[in-house]
Amino acid sequence: MPRTLQSLCVAPVLCVLAFLPVVAHGAVEKKETWLGLPVEFASQEYAIKGGVAVELSKLKVQTATPIEVERAWVTPDWADWITKFRMSRVRVEAGEVVARPSSLARLGLVDGPSTRKVTRLEFTSLKLLFGTSPLLLPGGEMRFAPDGALSIIKIKYEGGINLELSPREGGKLAVLVQSGALKWPVLPGFSFDSVVAQGEITDDNLLIDKIGANGDGGSVSGMLHMVSAGKLLLEGEIKMESLRARDVINRLYPRSTVDGLLSGSFKLDASADSFEGLASSVAVNGTYTIKNGSLDRFGLLEGMRRSGSGVVGGGLIRFDSLSGKFGGRTGEPAQADFQGLTSGALRGSSSFSVQQDGRLKGVVHGSLTLPGGENVSRSFELSGKVDAPTMSTR
Repeated sequence: MPRTLQSLCVAPVLCVLAFLPVVAHGAVEKKETWLGLPVEFASQEYAIKGGVAVELSKLKVQTATPIEVERAWVTPDWADWITKFRMSRVRVEAGEVVARPSSLARLGLVDGPSTRKVTRLEFTSLKLLFGTSPLLLPGGEMRFAPDGALSIIKIKYEGGINLELSPREGGKLAVLVQSGALKWPVLPGFSFDSVVAQGEITDDNLLIDKIGANGDGGSVSGMLHMVSAGKLLLEGEIKMESLRARDVINRLYPRSTVDGLLSGSFKLDASADSFEGLASSVAVNGTYTIKNGSLDRFGLLEGMRRSGSGVVGGGLIRFDSLSGKFGGRTGEPAQADFQGLTSGALRGSSSFSVQQDGRLKGVVHGSLTLPGGENVSRSFELSGKVDAPTMSTR
């Protein structure tokens, strides 16, 4: 190998060896500080990680609650060395990072001189300790300002969900979520084309106070609040605007007979021992309005015209508007009602329950103004299923 080329290849390695902390029988001879905070590790040794690096094991950054990394690889920031001949700025590759939100927020402050300033830290996963429940996040990166303070954490999920966390005062992390198409198990009736949400998280409190989402031809907005108090407690307020009712209801009860533009609002709450368990404990209660809609296979008009008893056949009823209330809890029957159904001379209302398999049970009230001005009122038992409701005279 020509001497010049050999020198070019060896020089970076010599620089790294000069920069790296001294290794003496696995014991650390030099204390490290990042952001003025003590950094401890059980052992260090040289390793090849896309070049020469120092491999640290059981690393801890001593915040109030230490940030822990099982294994990390430290290399110089070559761009900084080439342009400014500094070896104090480093890049870090790490395995899983375990930290509380307040500990990560602490990295947003510089506390005294540092032997090393991190410019970028890439990690394979992040275990965010929220109360007593760890929130497992995928891999991402931490970016640092020129003074070494943490500026932002970027995480990208499969499927296009982007999460950003950035330090705030008071041990808080600002939260920003941006996503394309998304389905959230806690609200299985909704499918979103895009979502933007922002808020903040502390060690035991998550507040997403601004949510904006589009889907099913309309929009959804609201807020979510979760605390860790022995168990995870989630509550929220959601507002719906002009969603396609058929799409929303079909995800809960396939082949629904209801169509129209759905608006309304509801409150939700859930509690569980883990994040995964929240979806199986959701309770919702709210009000709704459906405009420019229809009820298919719904025999209210035929029933009003008949004088005898028995099962009433189906039919299609179009209406300008109806409104009502709904509520339910995962694994239990849903309760709902509607009032104000108007279709020409027909008026209707109902109160009913819906089992998990879509079976209906309830009562329907109707009134019909005849051509001569006479008004007829009748009540019917509602049964069958969501995709094939059955009415019978009482």
